[in-house]
Amino acid sequence: MSDYYALISNGITALDIKTSEARREYYDRARAIMADHCRKADPPLSEAFIEDERQALDDAISKVEADAMRSEGTAPIPNGLQTQSDSSERYVRNTTVEASSIKPDAKLQRQRRLAFGGFLILYALWIGDLFYEWPTLSNWYDWFRLGGVIFLGAMTILSYFIVLKNWSAEQEERAYIVWASIIFVGTVLASGALYFTFKWFATIQS
Repeated sequence: MSDYYALISNGITALDIKTSEARREYYDRARAIMADHCRKADPPLSEAFIEDERQALDDAISKVEADAMRSEGTAPIPNGLQTQSDSSERYVRNTTVEASSIKPDAKLQRQRRLAFGGFLILYALWIGDLFYEWPTLSNWYDWFRLGGVIFLGAMTILSYFIVLKNWSAEQEERAYIVWASIIFVGTVLASGALYFTFKWFATIQS
């Protein structure tokens, strides 16, 4: 676990403007950077580890802010519109909002893993059906079964890639809309082309 207190304290000390607003902006940047690193970690980090790191960062921020407030006393901040007490309340609210920002990401990752597991199970069952009754390639149903293997296999790979990259919800939605459509159309066209090709060869040989 990183020594967040030293990092945050040194960062606040290096600020040119040391107002409560400047400190809050620095805290927000620190949280955003940590959240971004957690999302992009490869392999993905566990929810427990992310929560521990988030809590350690928030504890360090609370300690640094308390030190800063003690050094400032209770004097109003420079813009004269907000007391130090008001600033503290806003800081607590911001901390609460930012502290919960990682949890939806962890929940989203669990949902993505479930989606990957679902596609993997369907893919395995579809292949099992082919081995149970090997296709003769003489009718559309056999080509539908083969097309299902291609489609489900590609969707399984796509869902695994999404889990691995840990994209945002918007990126995931776009990926499924775009690539699922491409995979479906490609599977239909490929299956249809192979069906008519095999049928044509069968006609020639007969």
